[in-house]
Amino acid sequence: MTDDVVILVVLILAHVIGDFYLQTGRSIRHKSAKEAKLAILANLRHGASHALLAFTVLGITLSFELALLGTSLVIGTSHFVIDFIKSRLSACKGSLFCFAVDQLLHLVILVSVWAYLFDYFALINLATLREAITLEVLGIALAYLVILKPTSILIQFVLKPWRIADSADSSEQDSDDHLDKAGSLIGILERFIILTLILMNQFTAIGFVIAAKSILRFKEESRHEYVLLGTITSLAIVLMIGLIALSLL
Repeated sequence: MTDDVVILVVLILAHVIGDFYLQTGRSIRHKSAKEAKLAILANLRHGASHALLAFTVLGITLSFELALLGTSLVIGTSHFVIDFIKSRLSACKGSLFCFAVDQLLHLVILVSVWAYLFDYFALINLATLREAITLEVLGIALAYLVILKPTSILIQFVLKPWRIADSADSSEQDSDDHLDKAGSLIGILERFIILTLILMNQFTAIGFVIAAKSILRFKEESRHEYVLLGTITSLAIVLMIGLIALSLL
């Protein structure tokens, strides 16, 4: 492993420690407090802790230089801005989407700082981007995109006749809709894992993913057939797409 990659891993490690292990429940509540002053101070402390962590790990792995102070301040300041904006958005309270976007933005900042430190931005040009776009890369990207939303829609069409018959009682319509949404998410995660295992040539491990659904229990026997049909359809599609993508590698 090259030294520059080690630095990137160390920066991400410092972020994980600062974001998930050094924060207390009290500081998290203060960051989202309605009182602006309290929220600003809490987010400033949190951003400062990330700046200090980044400066410390960069100083240990590289050397303690004044130039590292600027990059550490960028990490700390960006953390403050991102977290403060998120704390002011009421729609982000308890939102998985906001959490994912928040972490993605932090990761982008870390990678950008790392790329700046090792002059990787100088390597980014149209020629290198063209070289990176290969049939293998496009095939894998297309495979993942197809097995997510498009496959979910296709499975809904396949299951539609059974879904209508199973939902005749309008009093249970809402609960069935919630179950279908949860089932759709489970199916997406399942196909993502299976495709990844196929691309890694780990076909045996796919059996463990499918076996996990054997723990499902429903009062109505029709629900067993409904889930089984959806599972088999999902598995058939992801196997077909996965094997095609694997042939491109």
